[in-house]
Amino acid sequence: MAAHQHAYHYLAPSSLDAGAQPRLQLATSDPQGAHPHFFEGRLVAPRLSAELLSAVHVIVGSRFFTPSNTLARALALADPVVTAGGGRLRFEGFSSCCSAYIRVDMLPGAYDGEVVGKGTTNVDFNAPMRAALACVRDADGLFLSIGQDALRLRSGSADIVEKKVALPLRWLRGMLEVQSYQASMHKKLEARGIDALRFFRSLPKASTSRTPLWVVGGPGGLRTTTRADSLGVRVADTSRLRVLEPLLPKALSLTVYADDAQQASAWVLDFGSMRLTLALSAETWRGFSGEGQALRALMRSGDNAALAQVRAQLQWQPQLDSAVLARELALERPQVDDALRVLGVSGLAGYDVAEGSYFHRVLPFDLTLAEDMHPRLAGARALVDAGAVRLLRQAPLAATVQGSTVLHRVREVGGELVCTCPWFGKHQGQRGPCKHVLAAEAVHSMQA
Repeated sequence: MAAHQHAYHYLAPSSLDAGAQPRLQLATSDPQGAHPHFFEGRLVAPRLSAELLSAVHVIVGSRFFTPSNTLARALALADPVVTAGGGRLRFEGFSSCCSAYIRVDMLPGAYDGEVVGKGTTNVDFNAPMRAALACVRDADGLFLSIGQDALRLRSGSADIVEKKVALPLRWLRGMLEVQSYQASMHKKLEARGIDALRFFRSLPKASTSRTPLWVVGGPGGLRTTTRADSLGVRVADTSRLRVLEPLLPKALSLTVYADDAQQASAWVLDFGSMRLTLALSAETWRGFSGEGQALRALMRSGDNAALAQVRAQLQWQPQLDSAVLARELALERPQVDDALRVLGVSGLAGYDVAEGSYFHRVLPFDLTLAEDMHPRLAGARALVDAGAVRLLRQAPLAATVQGSTVLHRVREVGGELVCTCPWFGKHQGQRGPCKHVLAAEAVHSMQA
């Protein structure tokens, strides 16, 4: 499996100091060698905060699908990513199979303290930490310290913990790709927390089924059906939802989002000053890493001046409003939307489906080769550079694309581009465009 090699340095292991006022300290790592102190303060709801952070740990340590011809292998890096900035703390992570993404958002009302730094890093979040979180009580309080003083030195007894890991490209691609999927989602269902709990308890205990279920709403609340429903949400596996069930008694509401093609869904629990978002791919065997929802935006970006303008506006905002950015930069809204999508797939922005906007954060990895993680994008650009695309008709678009041994045909049918290649035949455009469609669109745009 392809991987990026990284050496993560921690000033000290994460720990929970048990005392009169228990203090949770998350050791952070910075690939540049610095150890910024982002935040220190008291969490207003200690027990609930601990439960949400434990849920992140559960997903990050889970694998919901194992290919039949391989053995399950734990990721060498299974640490959540934490972002501090814009008055918010965010913890996000991915399952080992890349089919489930989880994020906890702590809004200003969730803590009593100050976000003194702005940044994103990995945190050392291990099994002993989870065990300690399980013992947190509201009466004890909980103080959170993200990072250490970069200038603080210790003599003798202090160790710098160094953790060398191989970060699979598939994991990183999934973290990037899930942002694009969330950006295309719409609200489908909503229920009070207690009503959602009743529904969750009625779900089948079996983790998977050959027949997908559709979650729909009605006078009696949420229910499941085996009949496809455009107003509902498709669920092919219930095991990934189990992490939400113990949290529902304390949740104010559950809101479910999905894209129009029902290729992904997002389940959001609202706790007032905190939120938990769980995004799921259509199938457990379809990790987000294999999707290509941002390929068109990446193909169009090139030397796009709009992308550079939008990127220059990034200042760790908790919300990036495309309409506001378009007005301020004198750009068209679609240009800004494309730029934000590219920034999301480049690791410079996450997407908050509950607020319907991107937020600025920088993943703590080497992202200089972000575009190289998309082989279809590289293949499309190679086809354009080689002059392999021949336009037959501008509207509706029709073209031929010369492959290595076969001449492929791309044509517009019902407003969508189809291709004769095996990739399109297998996925029918549901996992993003093939390289031939991307190349044909690029040449069509250049000659328009």
